[in-house]
Amino acid sequence: MRTDDRTASESAAGPSPHVPAGRSVAELTIKAVLIGLALNVVMLTANMYLGMRSGMTISASIPAAVISMGVFYGLRRVGIGGTVLENNIVQTMTSAGEALAAGVIFTIAGVTFLDQPIDIVNTAVVAVLGGLLGVLFMVPMRRYLIVDRHEELPYPEGTACADVLEAGSRGDEGVKLISFGFLVSFLYMWLANGMAAFRTTIQTAFSVGETDGFAIGGDFTPALLGVGYIIGPRIAGYVFGGGLVAWLMLIPLLITGGFVPESAADAALMAQADAVWDEYVRYVGAGAMIVGGFYAILSMRGTIVDALGTAAAEIGGSGATADAKRTQRDLPMKVVVVGAVLIALALVAVPQVQVGLVGGFIAVIAAFLFVAVSAYLVGIVGSSSNPVSGMAVATILIAALALRSVGATDPVVVLMTASVVAIAAAVAGDTSQDLKTGQLLGATPRKQQLAQVIGIALSALFAGWVLSFFDRAYGIGSETIPAPQAGMMALISEGVLTGTAQWGMILIGAVFALVLILMDVPVLPFAVGIYLPITLATPIFLGGLLRAGIDRYVERRDDEEGSLAERTTSRGRIVAAGLITGEAIMGIVIGALYVGGIGNAEGAPFPLGLAGATQATLGVVALVALVGLFAASVLWNASESENA
Repeated sequence: MRTDDRTASESAAGPSPHVPAGRSVAELTIKAVLIGLALNVVMLTANMYLGMRSGMTISASIPAAVISMGVFYGLRRVGIGGTVLENNIVQTMTSAGEALAAGVIFTIAGVTFLDQPIDIVNTAVVAVLGGLLGVLFMVPMRRYLIVDRHEELPYPEGTACADVLEAGSRGDEGVKLISFGFLVSFLYMWLANGMAAFRTTIQTAFSVGETDGFAIGGDFTPALLGVGYIIGPRIAGYVFGGGLVAWLMLIPLLITGGFVPESAADAALMAQADAVWDEYVRYVGAGAMIVGGFYAILSMRGTIVDALGTAAAEIGGSGATADAKRTQRDLPMKVVVVGAVLIALALVAVPQVQVGLVGGFIAVIAAFLFVAVSAYLVGIVGSSSNPVSGMAVATILIAALALRSVGATDPVVVLMTASVVAIAAAVAGDTSQDLKTGQLLGATPRKQQLAQVIGIALSALFAGWVLSFFDRAYGIGSETIPAPQAGMMALISEGVLTGTAQWGMILIGAVFALVLILMDVPVLPFAVGIYLPITLATPIFLGGLLRAGIDRYVERRDDEEGSLAERTTSRGRIVAAGLITGEAIMGIVIGALYVGGIGNAEGAPFPLGLAGATQATLGVVALVALVGLFAASVLWNASESENA
């Protein structure tokens, strides 16, 4: 229960905080920083794997909060306790790694598609500059978005994280749930990829009458199922709808019309469908993302203007910096302005960044605009649905056209420019969720912002190494980690600069997006579905359907207050996070075996030698068991736990 110890001004500014502004509680302590740094690296690695595998990342805030409570619970037994605000610092630092991972894998990973190696130093420099821009540009927007518009922008994950941290009694149960999901996923993927006991991928292509090239299938793994459950049936349905448009409409039309690349003309029908998707249909998704990104900016114009006004007022001494309340203390605006200027100079002057004067100017301006877009959008749909890739696509188009006009020919320069923007946008979305959690708990914004800076610095140091590891283990762009967004970014960058971009397909995607806007349908989830392989969109949709089925079942048993439904949703998110983390960690284990020379990318380190038909049959059995275990873990004793 939240305390009522608050002032009238605090009441007007939003909900009563768990820790009142006049009370001093330990926050940014050494133990909180150390735990946060350790979890930061784990979540960075897990989300890099997940993002390159599925094209999506998830917010690490709630899993980090649950794990942090478990760690502090263990420390409490030896006489070292932790406050709720220390827990908040841990999840703030941890989620910084997840956010930075999204920006890196959606853009910098694209250099591998341009036959360039992953440069660890370059990645670290670009990542830290983009991440710091995201934190700094969010400072003048915090009061306006987090405090003043608290009723309009719920920040679902930030609010949920605050509830988890505030309800300390859920700590033990939460650790058990996330551990269960982790173990199930870890063993599932070991049997599938470590021992080749069953197949996770089922796909087929077929003809109907005189129309060829219909394709459907799925890579049914725990992580993809968990992603679908977290984003819910609505967004998962939009993603799957985009996949159906691509693989059951556009690709059959193109194949039947003779638009099959020469390299795949004599291949099997499924291979032809893959080639057409790679050559043409991905550009349709890119066109839709571009329009969706610009539409988001247009929708945000009022917020951007208001944030600039707030910043100017604070620098002039007439704004909120005069507020002495602990819960309203941000980093000083002078620090923000000086920091942004120094970063802009570094983008131009530091050789490892490679963006030049034009690229640096575009990166800073676009970063500010998309930080506003990102912070606003996650207030509505949450961080896991933050369309960072759409913002990066819009930046790439602008940067490529501008750089081409001044004679630039290297698409890597375009990618580096877009990476700064993508990382800044991803970090801003995460920062805004964390600041909402802090507002509800009664944290000090300045200390959270400093925790974000520390987390960004560590994540940047590890990002290039982790990216290089996955490239060596699996090959970025391979079937295991297709890195769809990174491939699209490289495709557009090179295409615009060389004049080979499929502008006709981009225009088709743009028109399709305009139609969706007129119909008031979310553009970016559809665009992602068009761009993703159908084998990724299908299991995500299955996870969404599982969420819908569990929600419907719970609604029939719930009371008028809906407490059981809320409890079940929270349990499901935690188990899903465990599934995602377990698969990601197993991906690291198997990747390490490959790097060490055990097994190969085409087989498994310790194959059982089962026949293909047997593997397919066992794959269906394993999928049914996975869905059953997931549902059982969410529903088991949920009502009793609520009453406890």
